[in-house]
Amino acid sequence: MGKKKAWILSIILVAVVTYMFVNSLEKEMSRIEIVPDEAELKAILAEELPDDPSRWEFDDPQSFFLEYRLERDRVRGQELEMLNEIINNPQVGEEARREAEQQVLYLVELMEKELIIENMLKAQGYKDALLFSRKGVSTVMVQSEKLDEEDFLRISEMVAAVTGTSREQVQVIQQN
Repeated sequence: MGKKKAWILSIILVAVVTYMFVNSLEKEMSRIEIVPDEAELKAILAEELPDDPSRWEFDDPQSFFLEYRLERDRVRGQELEMLNEIINNPQVGEEARREAEQQVLYLVELMEKELIIENMLKAQGYKDALLFSRKGVSTVMVQSEKLDEEDFLRISEMVAAVTGTSREQVQVIQQN
């Protein structure tokens, strides 16, 4: 019986240490401030761009990453606004309200994962990165001149660890 108790205590200890590590990592990541390159942003914004972001045309790959983030933020804002309207509407049933709350939580978790992965890849020296995650499949687009097999493996393992998907469900795309 003593070995069984020691084994259970070991599992609890590992769980507590893991929780503390993840919690400290989240606190550390929340302290990181992303500051856009103001010169590049001003140059882009100075151009006459159509109101519809899908019609924006950029020759610079870096602009693609910026354009995608702007569009993603716009769409997410609309999604969150609609979900909050459902949550705050007294005429909506309890089940629909719970589903809307679950969807808000999912979006917040997804945004956190995107931020963590994209910033971790930048911290590793890649120019930029985007995470696309849907239905158990995660795709990460990395802006880099060249990715070798080791880079693909390292990136896919990191994305799998953060998203909770298997490494086989992670796709890495190189964009230069």
